[in-house]
This record gives sequence, C-alpha cells and structure tokens, in this order.
Amino acid sequence: MSAKDITRYNIDIIIPIFLILLAELLIFLGKPNAAMPIHALNLILLILSSIYISNSIYPALMLLPLFRLLNVAMPVFFDLTLYSYSMVYAPMFIPIYFLVKDGFVGRAEAGLTFKGFWFYLPLAISVGFALGWGEYNVIHPQLMTPGASIKDVLILIITMIFFVGIVEEFIFRSSLQTVLEVRLGSKTGLLLASVIFGFMHSGYQLPLELLYVSFAGAVFGLLFWLTKSLPVISLAHGVTNISLFLVVPLEPGTLIYFILVPAIIFLFYAYVFKRKSGVGGNGKVHNRN
Repeated sequence: MSAKDITRYNIDIIIPIFLILLAELLIFLGKPNAAMPIHALNLILLILSSIYISNSIYPALMLLPLFRLLNVAMPVFFDLTLYSYSMVYAPMFIPIYFLVKDGFVGRAEAGLTFKGFWFYLPLAISVGFALGWGEYNVIHPQLMTPGASIKDVLILIITMIFFVGIVEEFIFRSSLQTVLEVRLGSKTGLLLASVIFGFMHSGYQLPLELLYVSFAGAVFGLLFWLTKSLPVISLAHGVTNISLFLVVPLEPGTLIYFILVPAIIFLFYAYVFKRKSGVGGNGKVHNRN
C-alpha cells in the first residue's frame, strides 16, 4: 500500500486515534500499566511514520500520547495537586513551539492572535463559569487550593489559564481540531477532536464525565470557530477549571453573577457592534460613504 493510499483511506488517522482511544479506555478501566505501553508504541509509530509520510496530522497526534506519558512519568514534587500542574504542562510548550516554528500549524490557523480578544472576553468568562458549574455536578471535586487567600487564588488562576488552558486548547483546538477539519471537514473534525478530548479525561473513571467533557470540548471548538483565537478559548478553558475547583466549591451562590453579568456585557457589546457596523432593521448594510 502506497503512502497515497494510506492518506486516501485515512489510515494515517484511524490507526493512531484508535490506539489513543484504546489506551485511554484502559485507563478508564483502571489498567494504566497496560495503557502506557500503547501510548509509547503509538508515539514511536507516529514519529517513524512522519519520516515517510509528510503531513500535519502526525505532529498534531503526537502531542496526545506525549502529553499522557509526561503526565504519568512526572515525579510528584508537591503534596498539593495544584502545584504539580505547572510541572506537567510547562514541558509541553517545547513541542508546541516547534510545531508552530516548523509550520505544521500556521499562526493564523492556531489562533495565535489577540484580535477580537476584548470583544469576546465576557463571552469566554460566562461560558467558562457555566461549563465549570456543569462539570462540578458530574465529578463533585473538592476545593483545589489549600485556602482562599489572595496567593492561593492567584496561583490557581495563573495555573489554570496560562498552563492548563493554553496547553490543552492548543493541543485539542489549535492543532488537532484544525488538522482534522482540513482532512475530514469542519463538523467531523470538530466532533472527533471533542470526543478525543473527552476520552483524555478517562482518569476520573466516570462515563458521564467523558460525555460531559466531550460536550465541553465541542463548546470550546465552536468558540474557536467563532473567534479563531487561542487566547479566547484558553481563557474560557481556564475559567472553567477556576469555576470547577474554586468558585463552585467555595461560593456557589455567586456563580449566577459570574455567568449572567459577563453574558449581559457581551450581548451589549454585540448590540453596539451591530449598530456601529451599519446593519439596519432590514438586514442591509448602510453605505456610509
């Protein structure tokens, strides 16, 4: 079978994704020792395949087993889980840098822009707090910080937005969703990337969590469609975790304000923008010249 046939029949996508989902299913079933060799084998196969078949699929897929292996292999330096996040996520900036540098994912495709950031910021915050509330009702986590001091809150915010948010959203939206959409079409690419995103949360061993995170992934994917901005979706992802691990466990009564107030601000922004763009009641754009 030629390299052209492998690409034509999407074998270069089917096999590595199957191995990723199989490994994550084993983690879900409580068999991580069986899952890690599959992730390692998949990573090796992807590296070797990229030597003979040149496409942007392989580099995007490599990030997934690499991230899982790094997650498991990283020594535990801190008793508090929050402090370990940066140790796991920070090394992933290295392969992300080379993916962008070598042009496997273009800067525009990856959403490496702040264009429209301030306009969509309230929407990202509102969506994030809403998704965090939903996930809390699925897994019911405890407060992730040792307390509610300014230092603890700032560490959580920085970690969830600038480490977890940026890394995961680049992996699953800027990189994976982008290349899958190019190959399989927009809808299929978004849905497949969202399902993989859900499976990568198999460590909770809850079927409903896999479904919910797949749904959240689709929401992030749609937000990426709308904004084409990594900063916006990274913020939304980070706020989701802030809501999940801090706001809902600590002050659930305030959540409604964190959801509604930014949503109202965004709707106001959208209304003003529509008026300024010259769209009249008949749906036609007025000529201001």
